[in-house]
Parts: sequence; C-alpha cells; structure tokens
Amino acid sequence: MNEKLNNYYEFGLSIWILLDLIFLTSSLVITLSTKSYYNLIIFDACLCAVLLIEFFFRFSKAKNKKKFFRSNFTEFIAGIPFDLLLFPFLSFAGVLSVLKVLKFIRILILFVQLFEVINVFLKDTYLDEIFGIFLIIIISFTLGLYLFDPSMNSLFDSLWFVLSTLTTVGYGDVLPNSMIGKVISLILLIGGVLIFSAVTGSMASYFNKKLLNEGSEELKSINEKLDATEKELKELKEEISNLNKKLDEK
Repeated sequence: MNEKLNNYYEFGLSIWILLDLIFLTSSLVITLSTKSYYNLIIFDACLCAVLLIEFFFRFSKAKNKKKFFRSNFTEFIAGIPFDLLLFPFLSFAGVLSVLKVLKFIRILILFVQLFEVINVFLKDTYLDEIFGIFLIIIISFTLGLYLFDPSMNSLFDSLWFVLSTLTTVGYGDVLPNSMIGKVISLILLIGGVLIFSAVTGSMASYFNKKLLNEGSEELKSINEKLDATEKELKELKEEISNLNKKLDEK
C-alpha cells in the first residue's frame, strides 16, 4: 500500500514539476501580466515547499549528512523559490538579470530531476528502445522517400507523410506516386501498427508487473501475520498444557 501511494506521489510530483517547467520557461520567453506572474510565484513556491520538505526529510534520514548534501545539493537548489525571494527587489537595477540567470539554472536542474524520473519509467517499460526504433524509422524513411519518390518536393513533405502514415492518421494531402514510394508506404503502415501495439503492450506489461508486485507484497504480509498467529497459538497451547500438568499434580 505504501509503495502504491509512493507511486502516485512520484507521478503527481512529476506532473507538477513538468507544469512548473513550462510556466518558468514561458516567463523567460514572454512578458507575463502582473496577475499571471503572481499566480506563477504561488504555484512555484508551493512546489518548492514540497521539494524542500522532501529534501530535508531525506537529509534527516541520511547517516552521512555531508555526503548526502554533496550528492544532492542540486535538489536543494531546485527547491529555492527565487521568484518569491527576489520579488521585493525587482525594482533595483540588475536584480531582474540575476533572477533570469538563477531561474534558468533552476529550470535546468528541474529538467534533470524530471528526466531522471521519466528515464526510470522508460527503462522499466522498454519505451526508450521503442522510441529509438521509432526515431530511426522516421529518419530513414523520410530520407528514403525524399530521395526515391519524385512527388516529395521537400524533406518536410516527406517527414509529414511519414509521420501521418506511422500514426495511421493519413491526411492524404501528400501521397507517393512511384512504385517504390507505395511499397515504402505499405511498410510504414505495418510498422506504425506494430510500434503502437508494442507501446500498448509494454505499458500493459508494466502495470501488470506493478499489480503483481503489490499483490505479492500483500500475500507476504498475510503470510507473516499467519505465521505470527500460528506462533501465538503454539505458545498458548504450551501454556494450557503446562497448566493442565500443574492441575494434575495437585
């Protein structure tokens, strides 16, 4: 049960970090209204509070605190709400530039943290290998169509056709005219079905393993409780036997 809650927490925190990354990056690229910037500060500060609480909780549990801090100091930086801390000083010259630099550094650290979580998920589901194959197919077939089919006027047209075919959307605005182009299209159609079937299968397998692991842990817990109960019953039987012996002696 604790592992299940932990999985929900990790998933929710990942989504929160992703949204915060989008908002922080947007604030660097575009000028936000005052109300939007206030909302961003509140949203970011709440996430920072969660990250700092998690960091100091793990810090308190660590045996070697200096080693822990050296290994995880970037997580501490990711939890500092620079926008909130420097907001009262934005009217001073140069503070805005410093804030942008600090914000950019924090965005990079948050991105690394998010990637670590996603990377574990991708490896567990083998989606990293599937996406690698998907990328190779896109590049090779885009170049192949562009080189061998005269109806592909540009690389973008070729890429557009490959993506729309692989995803089985098939808009029909760009079509191959040559025989080799049509053969490539057939291979792409089959490849698209196989790739998305593999994605669905790997996701289903991942969640089935999670359920089986949770079920095995519950069974282990039940078996431990049964063993403890059996031990208590055995001790009670011994106590009753000893009492019966004493009664017989009297």
